[in-house]
Amino acid sequence: MKIPIILLIFVMFFGTFFIDDSNALIGPSAPREDPSIPEVRLQIQIRNSEGVLVNYIEPSIFYFTNMYLLHQHLNEKENKTIIIIDGKSYEQIKFEYNFFESSGGQRASYSLWEDGFSVLTSRFNGYLSEPGDTMKATWTITRTI
Repeated sequence: MKIPIILLIFVMFFGTFFIDDSNALIGPSAPREDPSIPEVRLQIQIRNSEGVLVNYIEPSIFYFTNMYLLHQHLNEKENKTIIIIDGKSYEQIKFEYNFFESSGGQRASYSLWEDGFSVLTSRFNGYLSEPGDTMKATWTITRTI
């Protein structure tokens, strides 16, 4: 079946106007903030197969994809500290994950997972990974008590 060239041009040119930040055609996007989690910090270190640091990333864009499971995930963590900011008490949770790259490819996001679901996703400028690379992701999450 041949697609008329005019239809193809229409879709290519005008399609970008219909899929924008409002996500009218693809549904609502995940929220980027939540009052119960006032701060999220992530530091990612990528080392090559020889252990040399080849990339360091601190993403600033986060998407909360499942708050219930995120809090469940945080409840299971042990390294928690109570901090006070402007007279309010918060719980600060620090933890890390290590990942061994077996296949390589482009990476532009990293997620926390709970029960098979992504609960918090970070986005950043991508990098190319190689087989044998290791990634250390250090999370610091502050949440209300």
